[in-house]
Amino acid sequence: MKIKFLAIMAVVVGGLLAACGDSATSTPAAPPPNAVAYSAIDYAFAGPATLPSGLTEITLTNQGTELHHQQIIKLPEGMTTGDFFALLEQLPPDAPTPPGIELTGGVAFVDPGVSGKATLDLAVGNYMMLCFVPNAEGIPHAALGMALPITVTQSTEPAAAEPEATVSMSMLEFAFDLSAPITGGPQVIEATNVGAQEHEFIVVQLQTGATIEEFLEAVESPTGPPPGQFLGGLQAVSPGGRGFITLDLAPGRYTLVCGIPDEATGAPHFALGMLHQFTIQ
Repeated sequence: MKIKFLAIMAVVVGGLLAACGDSATSTPAAPPPNAVAYSAIDYAFAGPATLPSGLTEITLTNQGTELHHQQIIKLPEGMTTGDFFALLEQLPPDAPTPPGIELTGGVAFVDPGVSGKATLDLAVGNYMMLCFVPNAEGIPHAALGMALPITVTQSTEPAAAEPEATVSMSMLEFAFDLSAPITGGPQVIEATNVGAQEHEFIVVQLQTGATIEEFLEAVESPTGPPPGQFLGGLQAVSPGGRGFITLDLAPGRYTLVCGIPDEATGAPHFALGMLHQFTIQ
């Protein structure tokens, strides 16, 4: 009886020690990214002006009557908002991004009533959120007040877990290289700029029978609504930049577009082959 009792105790104690050991060595699950929401109206952004550093899930909803996007840039250390606007006033149209300014992404073009979602890893520093879409007179929305200074402060929270990507995409001169086809329903696309120039990807859903060329021509020279819709994507990132885009696509015909001008020729990247067309049944 005594031997049996000791054997049982040995099993119980061993189990307790193992459980304690698991508890002592287990790592708490990483928290999700910080979630923030912004609204785009004609002509302003509404949303927080201070954010903690680290992975940040940004939702942009177009509550205006015009097309908008959300270009986030990181200012060089020591540059103030006033310095930045003074610099913009000196730049000629279609000038390249000034040295030291980092394009960090954001939600690409969204039509009125549409929301987009981008997850970015924000470092400590001063940023600007801008909309460069022109109005009917050709004036960029940023010049009409659509510019929001943002300060990113050091987070005191544990590092967040990255979204689990369903598709990884490399952006380069001049193509989108996808690890797998884009499918319907909820998904996350991890996009990385592996090229030497700035890149973006804009999601366009085409109307039945329309081509992407017809859509882009209608956007460039509008005589009425274009034959399709802008659904977001990742706004421009500098070489090495990266972001995650959350999509939920219904059946239809889609195209990914990069509209950044080529540094050598000035032609938009999509004119050089940076288009990816796909259909969801």
